[in-house]
Amino acid sequence: MTEQRRALATLSRQLYKKGWMEGTGGNLSLRVEGRILITPSGAHKGRIRPDDILELTEEGLPTGDDRRKPSAETSIHRAIYRLFPHAGAVIHVHTPDAILASLQGNEEIRLPPLEVIKGLGFSLPEEAPPIPLFENNPSVDKIAETIENRLKNSPAPLPVLLIRNHGTTVWGDTLDEALRHIELAEFCFRVMGSLSRTDRHRS
Repeated sequence: MTEQRRALATLSRQLYKKGWMEGTGGNLSLRVEGRILITPSGAHKGRIRPDDILELTEEGLPTGDDRRKPSAETSIHRAIYRLFPHAGAVIHVHTPDAILASLQGNEEIRLPPLEVIKGLGFSLPEEAPPIPLFENNPSVDKIAETIENRLKNSPAPLPVLLIRNHGTTVWGDTLDEALRHIELAEFCFRVMGSLSRTDRHRS
């Protein structure tokens, strides 16, 4: 799985440079042949190397004798992989735009009808369903449980969810698809922020 480890490490450093995974924030994973490759907990995302990537079973247990700690949000990644059997990659980032967007709703966030929503797999942007919004919690396992309980009964039509005051999580069949989803979701959140500032200025 050398190639996949290299891809995760490279993307981690790229997202750090964009300001989306500053310090130790954010995490990435790939599901490969019944295993989960994921970034480690407490690691500076701008310095991740292929050897830093952990390999877990689908139950979240380290393979071999690796005693390093995987991402604190492993349970969220695992919940998404259970909910969406086609998903092969998960990306979670922390951005100011996502946090501001997360303050604009209760249990969901409706995106403006932007053309880029087509890139999230929905052909009619003006009819795009809202993004599910979840409350933050000191226990990541509880966040993951809430996500799984809600989405297994009402699947997310768009491959995006928000955690209030926390960040964005997306998924895709491949790492490239998940990257496209995070870029487009964050673009939507930036537009929402601009529209909000414009509205305040007008008032």
